[in-house]
Amino acid sequence: MDYIETIRPFFLIAYYVFISFIILTIILDNKKPEKSFAFIFLILLIPVAGVIIYLLFGAQYQKKKLFTKKRYFDKVYLNQITQLSKQSPDHIALKPYSKLPTLFYNIEQVSFSLNNQIDILINGEEKFPVLLEELSKAQLSIHLDYYIIEDDDIGTKIIDLLCEKSNKGIKVKIIYDDVGSSISRKSLSKLKTNGVEAYPYMPVWFSRLAHKANYRNHRKIAVIDNETGFVGGININDKYINPNKANLYWRDTHILIKGEAVIDLQYIFISDWYFTSRQKIDLSDIVYTNRNNISTQTPTSILGSDYGKNNQTIMEAYFGMITNARKEILITTPYFIPDESILNALKITSKSGVRIKIIIPEKPDIKTAYFASQTYLKELLQSGVEIYYYTKGMMHSKTMVIDASLSTVGSTNMDQRSFSLNAEVNAFIIDEAIAKKLKFHFEEDLKDCYKLQLEELIGKPWYIKVVCSLSRLLAPIL
Repeated sequence: MDYIETIRPFFLIAYYVFISFIILTIILDNKKPEKSFAFIFLILLIPVAGVIIYLLFGAQYQKKKLFTKKRYFDKVYLNQITQLSKQSPDHIALKPYSKLPTLFYNIEQVSFSLNNQIDILINGEEKFPVLLEELSKAQLSIHLDYYIIEDDDIGTKIIDLLCEKSNKGIKVKIIYDDVGSSISRKSLSKLKTNGVEAYPYMPVWFSRLAHKANYRNHRKIAVIDNETGFVGGININDKYINPNKANLYWRDTHILIKGEAVIDLQYIFISDWYFTSRQKIDLSDIVYTNRNNISTQTPTSILGSDYGKNNQTIMEAYFGMITNARKEILITTPYFIPDESILNALKITSKSGVRIKIIIPEKPDIKTAYFASQTYLKELLQSGVEIYYYTKGMMHSKTMVIDASLSTVGSTNMDQRSFSLNAEVNAFIIDEAIAKKLKFHFEEDLKDCYKLQLEELIGKPWYIKVVCSLSRLLAPIL
């Protein structure tokens, strides 16, 4: 015991030197100040566990190591070859949003394509029958890129169909996130035996413990024959089909795209495929031939974000949408932990006379995100923004509608994890018919909501307020 007492001071000195080095490293990484403060606060609040969490999920070396090759591939290989398909931002004048094409082009060199047909799919009970039908029509290729793929009932149906199509000579490729997905070895073996190529996105050894692991692929993409695409918030999982075994109503939104915009979804898949498999897809096969005979003109742009490119892409697009609003903004999101730019944009836009309504779940599946969001809601309510709690079940839809003419549907939550850490993808649509349909569904959802009052937040017990405030300090890394 005397020996332990003798060496204890040396361990303490070594530990304090070590965490001083870690804190200095955090400062020199030049992250956003709020993120740096959050990690430093966590390390000081929970000494040993805080350091471990930072080393697992916050260390900058992880980002550099994982994404250097992907960044090179996107810049040197993919972007140069696809440059001919990119239109200048002046090609399409989209009143009253004439600045958006320039913004999107400058963000990621993507443009709005015109020849597109968009269908809105509400919940899994609408998405999956359409997805299965389109998969069965595939003639050339099927590419799936999902955060969650489960080999439950719907997952097994899709896996069986993919194997069938592969045996008929169709090229089938799957990317699944290694943290989000749970595919059995039996199912993976079945896919491989039938010629389906499947790769995990950023494999980890501790997927069951790493729900919050950084740099996850949160996308939900299906691309069929370069002509048909799916994007939105619905993963491949039985819980998205109502009623489900969990007895929890799951509200979500997806869209079916047929037309030119699908090619940009395809490019995102190609980039992810190289990142996961180190295989290059022959871009000469990625040709839009208009086999679906699309004659409608629905201006659509596809934006993706991840650490391999510009991780602020979709956040900047959201900012552009919000600041372009003149009358109304309608937002649905399961998690609301915005960064300062989005928070200020919403507050200032509301104070300028634009009516803003936001629907979030009354009881989200992630408690820490719920507590952190409470302090942001107070600021918004004080600025005139209307907040509604969805009570029917889990609101998982990620949509925004501006002035009943501009809208977006995708995988991006209104939180800092989606903006800064995860790989995401959204479709941005300038079309009154689509925006009005999304607005209709928003208003239907309002029937299952109650309006949050400022007094309700102010009247919460003091210990709940403490938890909310502590959660906000950690919001940049939640």
